[in-house]
Amino acid sequence: MGYKSASRLALYILVGLLLLLTFYGIFNAGNPNSIFRLVVEDPGYDVTVTVALAVVSLALIVLLTAGGGQSRLFHLLKVNRDHIQSLRRKGKSDDFIADSFLCELGVKSGILYRLAKRRVLRYLSKL
Repeated sequence: MGYKSASRLALYILVGLLLLLTFYGIFNAGNPNSIFRLVVEDPGYDVTVTVALAVVSLALIVLLTAGGGQSRLFHLLKVNRDHIQSLRRKGKSDDFIADSFLCELGVKSGILYRLAKRRVLRYLSKL
């Protein structure tokens, strides 16, 4: 396991713990016997602590997921570069190639399809 994957795993575990604390805070806000009393004595701050935990969790999730899908999609297209080049030599358009690629991935319609197609077309122009 490399340094990058070990740190990502640690961040995923941290996100899991923060989310558990967030859910605990949601259902125990104001409870005088809450585990939050170990850190914050006044139950009036429970909502603030819970919101802070949620914001930190969201920031970590965005950090972990930002760009992940894009690089994997681009990697799949790079792996299939020879096939894409042969389709282009046969006169197939990038639009046709993108539709075929997304169909193979199982993305067939809806907003996800439109977003993915736009991204695939952008990557195809870079190949």
